Amino acid sequence: MNRLSLKISLFYLTGIAVILTISLFLVHNHLVDQQVENELERLQQRGDSHRDVLTENFNRTTVSHVVMMEEKALTEVVIMNENGSVEGSSNQAEAYVKDSWLRAPEGIAEDDWRNEQFLAAISPIEGGGSVIMLEPTRQIQSLITELNHHFAIAALLTGLFLVVSLYFLSHFITKPLLSIRKAAGKLSQGDVLTVPETKRNDEIGELARSITKISGDLHQIQQSRKAFLTSIAHELRTPITYIKGYAGLLKKQDSSYGKIIYEEADRLHRLIEDLFELARLEENSFTIEPEKTKMTVFIRSVIERMQPAFHKENISLGITAEQPFYKMIDQKRLEQVMIILLDNALKYTPSQKTVTVSVEKEKIEVTDEGPGVREDALPHLFDRFYRVDASRNRDTGGTGLGLAIAKEIVEAHDAAIFAENTKTGLKITIDLKGVADEEDRTRR
Repeated sequence: MNRLSLKISLFYLTGIAVILTISLFLVHNHLVDQQVENELERLQQRGDSHRDVLTENFNRTTVSHVVMMEEKALTEVVIMNENGSVEGSSNQAEAYVKDSWLRAPEGIAEDDWRNEQFLAAISPIEGGGSVIMLEPTRQIQSLITELNHHFAIAALLTGLFLVVSLYFLSHFITKPLLSIRKAAGKLSQGDVLTVPETKRNDEIGELARSITKISGDLHQIQQSRKAFLTSIAHELRTPITYIKGYAGLLKKQDSSYGKIIYEEADRLHRLIEDLFELARLEENSFTIEPEKTKMTVFIRSVIERMQPAFHKENISLGITAEQPFYKMIDQKRLEQVMIILLDNALKYTPSQKTVTVSVEKEKIEVTDEGPGVREDALPHLFDRFYRVDASRNRDTGGTGLGLAIAKEIVEAHDAAIFAENTKTGLKITIDLKGVADEEDRTRR
């Protein structure tokens, strides 16, 4: 129910269907009532006409003439004399006369066309007697059935019109909107969008042209940012190298100032290297060279390299692994990702605690026993320069680019990475479902 086309179609179809049903019901009832009323009026007029003739000449000849006229018609007649006896009737219609009709005043004596066999009208004759006109209700029921057929055809044609109109509604309105939505989804990738709907002269065309302009401006901004990152990282590498080198000489002379300068220069050097690495990733100046890798062995080798750092901080680093399996990965790049994740867990896990790496068929999980991350911060954890704690101290004051670099590398493998809080700390998962496990993977 989240698709705009489905919502519009259901709203449109439901609204038209309700209006159509109510309209057909009202029109149908009105036409039926009008038809019955016309038949009753015609029946009354026919009886009044016979009554007028019999009032002037109430004799055997006139009665026979009236009866003969009705024997060939769709209606029947019963002529009563002043004594309440039948003076004459067509087709033995007197058998259908009810006592209640005889006691009825002038006018309609029976109008229940749904349940009764006849409609009846009474026309009293001056001087005594009356003319009773009967009309079989099957005639009206036949007309109503024919009317129902016409309404069924009208409803079918209207339904076909709704289906066709819904198709055009979807084609001319919702389909262009879905196309624009799909194109707009690529904005974050920095691509310049080409939306076909820009040629339209309505509101959808204006929206498409606005999005196209925004995509062009965004692409220009991203290109400028990438160029800036590359330039600033390149320009700063040389002077920082000199500062770090001379600070190292001062540090060897047991100078406290030299030690401080060296540490800060080293932090700045790592920041510049991360900036340079991120710029390379964004410019696609690196290549992923996947090779068939036994994942459990590969992850164990990375953990063995990181064990001394964890041992120094008195933090336990363990691994749980399923049966061996293979994936097509760039070992150097994924090793870089694992080091970033483990280094991040090392910084935020207190002493005497444990960091666990779980290796399964479709995912790798790194779980620490640290303080976790605020829920509102989780969606931004892999953003560039994002820091959960705003303070930049020497213990946890990284560059803010490590997880962003890890995300770029993981996504280059057609994998995904995300973080979530657990009861004991933070868990970062690398989803390997999109990574091939055969050697025929296309090289990038």
